Amino acid sequence: MPQRITASVALLLSAVFGLGAGVAGLLITLVVTEHRGASLAAGGLAGAVVSAAGAWQAARRLADRPRRRQAIAAATAGAALLAFAGVLWGLILSPAPRATEAMLAAPAFWDLPTGSRIAYEATQAAGTARPTPVLLVHGGPGSPTRDVAGIGPLLAGLGFDVYNYHQVGSGLSSRLDAEDYSVARHVADLEAIRQTLRAERVILIGTSWGGQLTAAYLAAYPERVERAVVVSPGAIWVPAFSDTERLTPGGKRDVDGVVSGMPRFLLPHILMSVVGPGPTQALLPDKQVDGLAETMMLNLDMWAGCERADPVQNRTSAGGIGFWANAATTFDARSVVDPRPLLANLETPILILRGECDYVAWKVTREYRDLLRNAVLIPIAGAGHVIQQDQPQRYREIIRAFILGEPLPAEPYTGDAPPW
Repeated sequence: MPQRITASVALLLSAVFGLGAGVAGLLITLVVTEHRGASLAAGGLAGAVVSAAGAWQAARRLADRPRRRQAIAAATAGAALLAFAGVLWGLILSPAPRATEAMLAAPAFWDLPTGSRIAYEATQAAGTARPTPVLLVHGGPGSPTRDVAGIGPLLAGLGFDVYNYHQVGSGLSSRLDAEDYSVARHVADLEAIRQTLRAERVILIGTSWGGQLTAAYLAAYPERVERAVVVSPGAIWVPAFSDTERLTPGGKRDVDGVVSGMPRFLLPHILMSVVGPGPTQALLPDKQVDGLAETMMLNLDMWAGCERADPVQNRTSAGGIGFWANAATTFDARSVVDPRPLLANLETPILILRGECDYVAWKVTREYRDLLRNAVLIPIAGAGHVIQQDQPQRYREIIRAFILGEPLPAEPYTGDAPPW
């Protein structure tokens, strides 16, 4: 009897080990080949072979007849293979949410020397254009947004050409291999856009991650920016803040709650840290994960910096959210060289807008003001992370005055503690 119990436990373990071997075989093949089909097949084969081998040894103690042993081994291998297939179906192969198609009212394209094909929409200046164009730098990364506040038409009426562009890997712009997404690539694209426009200098309006990209561009090309606006910006240098420090407590709870309920969204981030972006993208291509990124982003509470009964969601998406532009750029941002020493002596005028209920931590925003010597910080009451949606008129009037070099219609905030 004890021998049969031991053999039965060994039979169960052979199925478990088979499942583990299937996962290991998949990952090893993925790293070597970066081929989705070959990796899935290799994982299934490895799982079946390991479970069958273990089951055969256990079956020798449970059955005297060869055919019965074969049946036990085959059944165990089949169970392991079925479990492996169930995991694959649940996390990889089953239909994912469809991503919303990208939108631009009148799309045009730049084919940049960096290799990026960038979609954009231009709002032309009324009358003679000023020499300095305005570029709207969206967030995410990989999340194009609509100009809900109408800043483009407003500035065009003041004589500025305004360009709302989709960063590479998102919207109507071209996609890259995951290894090619980086902060440096986005900076290079931005500089190539300036050169394409033949502008000596540009004005940048960067929102969320777009503020972080604006800071990176300023560090690389300080002489090419006349003025810059950063709205609800992300950390200038991501490693300066831990994962718990970058968000408010409410923001951290909200993000954790949304992400924890989306194991398929978590999976590629985990795999990327194990096998790298390239192999992970081969297993989970853009079409398989873009909809997951959109679902996650649209479920975040853009007012999580305040205690509210009901979440307020981000409604400014222009569609075409790019998972890999987001995941791989964020992955790269953790290892870039600290740009802050290059920014410490920057003389470029910078406007920082911060919403009262932004889910980004106050000290992340405040660092822009403290580091950049010619920066002013304007708090916006009654706004979350997406100020242009929550307080569009206030957003327009402050940016208008700043870009024209006029007195601001609000007193800059100089305190260390949050103003609310």
